[in-house]
Amino acid sequence: MSNKSILAAFPATIQADEDLTQKQKDVLIASIRLFAEQGYANTSTHQIAVAAHQSEGTMFKHFKSKANILRTALAPVITQIIPKLSSELIEKTQAPIPDLHAFLTLLVRDRMAFAAANQEAIKVFLSEILYNEALRQDFITAARQELLTTFQATILDLRKRGLIVDWPFSEIFRFIVAVVLGYIIDRYILFPERDWDDDHEAHYLVLELEKVLRPEP
Repeated sequence: MSNKSILAAFPATIQADEDLTQKQKDVLIASIRLFAEQGYANTSTHQIAVAAHQSEGTMFKHFKSKANILRTALAPVITQIIPKLSSELIEKTQAPIPDLHAFLTLLVRDRMAFAAANQEAIKVFLSEILYNEALRQDFITAARQELLTTFQATILDLRKRGLIVDWPFSEIFRFIVAVVLGYIIDRYILFPERDWDDDHEAHYLVLELEKVLRPEP
């Protein structure tokens, strides 16, 4: 995936949304910057209003709560920004994939590179997604659609050649996401200070996925 940043793409995406007023756009752009700098929990609505150059009263006419601001901001991230940043990966998967190992290596290393380039966004969004069921369901739906768009043809080709287990796509999706997302949560949210060897982690993530997804002889 491109190493372009979600946070760098966010302001232009919001400014292009014709359904939002300029005051709403100012709040969303200011809030994401503050969330990334200070953390969601440590950012007050007063700070957001000041950064957006408006009163809290004006801000709350458009957004009922800080959680509502975050959820509104998350929507274009999962429906517009991430799909746009996936274009390079889609191009890679359109090239012939020789075997399951090559596919999983491409997938794992791409997602790891994407996570590394978007650490601030992950800290803002993913930590909230873990604890907010509505946000989590939005994320799962969008992630499934992204994976479906990007990888379904490749997985169907691997299945046709007998190189991947004959499972429903939803089951393959669930397993891949659980393994890769587990690494990302550990790496950037739960244990960021640990001495990580990302090449080592990538190697074992691929082995773990391959062990389960490789069809029995």
